[in-house]
Amino acid sequence: MPKESPLNLQSAFEELERLARERDKHAQPRHLVAGTRTNTQGGFENKLPSADQPCICGQHTLGIYLNTELNSGEFSVCPACDAQPRCEDCMGTGQLRRFNLLTLKDEVIPGACVCRTGRRRAELLNQVGFPRRYKQTTFDALQMGHLGQNSKHAQKLNDCRTRVFSFCESVVPFLSHKGSAPDKIFLTLLGPVGTGKTHLAASALRWLVEETGCSARFVDFLFLLSQLRESYSQNSSEEKILKPLREADVLLIDELGKGRAEKAWQLEKLDDLLNSRYNEGRITLLTTNYLPPEFSYDPVRSGFRTAPANESFWEQSLPERIGARMYDRIVESSVFVDFIGLPSFRRALADSYLERYKAEMLRES
Repeated sequence: MPKESPLNLQSAFEELERLARERDKHAQPRHLVAGTRTNTQGGFENKLPSADQPCICGQHTLGIYLNTELNSGEFSVCPACDAQPRCEDCMGTGQLRRFNLLTLKDEVIPGACVCRTGRRRAELLNQVGFPRRYKQTTFDALQMGHLGQNSKHAQKLNDCRTRVFSFCESVVPFLSHKGSAPDKIFLTLLGPVGTGKTHLAASALRWLVEETGCSARFVDFLFLLSQLRESYSQNSSEEKILKPLREADVLLIDELGKGRAEKAWQLEKLDDLLNSRYNEGRITLLTTNYLPPEFSYDPVRSGFRTAPANESFWEQSLPERIGARMYDRIVESSVFVDFIGLPSFRRALADSYLERYKAEMLRES
């Protein structure tokens, strides 16, 4: 009687892998919904909404839109182009089956199907903490009408938008876990009020979440100071406030340096926050009205006879507001985009309103 050869586990696993690949290879082709592209993930071909094409209804990228029927506004998936109900890979369940070589059985993985991409990223956008005013901001929605026929201003603002978008593109491989961290992990937008800094920073934050599915947070500098002050007065730990900001894949701090008479311990906590993100190589976006020491504002070019007395950024530099340690890390790690010399969008709106008001008063008199 012939002697049986001993079982070779390595060969058995290789054969099972081959059979699994053959099963996926010869699976029946699936119908793709218009406005989607295919994506192969773990041997499964799934429908993935294209980030560079509009959704089926022709309005929303990735099927994500802002549902303004709710008081606070909430990011949702457009019902007209939600891929999940029509997905033939998971039959609308969001689940996928994959063969486990250890248990030799198919496993059900909840939420693994990429038809849920839009829903997951809508949930991530709702966790960012966007102020309502900036929830609908996009790169394309940047206001340019207040610049009139001034081609120099229009070119500068367009250059600012291009540089911000280029930074976003440079960090996509890192946030998608397909590349190492870039040399510049901070993006600092600086310049006078009302010139579009927060709009472009918020647009960048939203674009990165939609494009990569990263976690992100938006925080106003002055509001963060007040939160830290409140935690101190209540003898509670500030870690509850700082931990989500420290661990977010992308953090936007708006109006860096804003406020009056900050306590030293508050700036120390913020220094620790930025230092932690610097050391961990996390992407950080900053906007500020304060300039580096080598720059200064020209009141005349900005439409003032003298520098306004109640605005400290006319006379103080950024390192004077946030300290040398924090400033040095920002300088080393930042791509700087300056909005110096651009007019204020808000002032242009106010001037336009006042002119119309004066004209109406003259007509009535």
